[in-house]
Amino acid sequence: MKRTESFRKNRSVTEPLAAGIVIGAVLLCIVLSYFGYLHNREAVRKAASTAAQAAAQVQNRPESQLEQELDDPFENYIQLSDPLLVLVNDRVPLPENWQVIPRMIDDEQVDLKMYGDLTAMFEAAGKEEVWFWVASGYRSVEEQTVILDRAVQENLDAGMEEKSAREEALKTIARPGYSEHHTGLAVDLNDVSDNFEETAAYRWLSEHAAEYGFVQRYEKDKVEITGIDNESWHYRYVGKKHAGEMKRLDMCLEEYVLYLKKKGIK
Repeated sequence: MKRTESFRKNRSVTEPLAAGIVIGAVLLCIVLSYFGYLHNREAVRKAASTAAQAAAQVQNRPESQLEQELDDPFENYIQLSDPLLVLVNDRVPLPENWQVIPRMIDDEQVDLKMYGDLTAMFEAAGKEEVWFWVASGYRSVEEQTVILDRAVQENLDAGMEEKSAREEALKTIARPGYSEHHTGLAVDLNDVSDNFEETAAYRWLSEHAAEYGFVQRYEKDKVEITGIDNESWHYRYVGKKHAGEMKRLDMCLEEYVLYLKKKGIK
């Protein structure tokens, strides 16, 4: 009988206590949920604000800057008005209305626009007993086709599969219609060999070519941009002003034309 009364007394004490604990826990959950909601709402508001600011920045950004941020800034590329800066690469074909005024030098043709500076450069180098000759100048689309096909066949004969043979050839030879040689503003000099980089002629060009309006078109540290392996013998005429700037800025032609577009030059 005493044990039953003791049990009843303990239950009368513990039941309100337990109920209070449960109510307190429920209230705590409600409070925490409310503060969580406020925190999430603030986070969403900040995220929306940041997104709106980013959108405004993109909308106000110059078109030339947006162009540089595309995966391929040369898709639907519009040529600059200066013909000396005509861009021809694996993504940009020769303009349909392009015309070459040929002049002969070393049994090769080059465009009249660079003929004077090219011969002046050869003469200046000759006075220092450094000699140059043009191994390859202007090429028609048909000539480029023959050159590429020959290189592919050589790779096939060396045991390459057809796909690999073509890919290897395209590392140094542009597709017909996409070669700088079609412009008449590019020349391959002397032996057209990797050994050219070790010659006095190459060292002379590295120092003086820009003075006559020429730049090495395909350099080893620009391969990812140009898509062409290092060619120490391939020089492109861009005019003295542009050649000097490209050398100062350490830019290849792809970088330089985008740089000019960003400055608003058309």
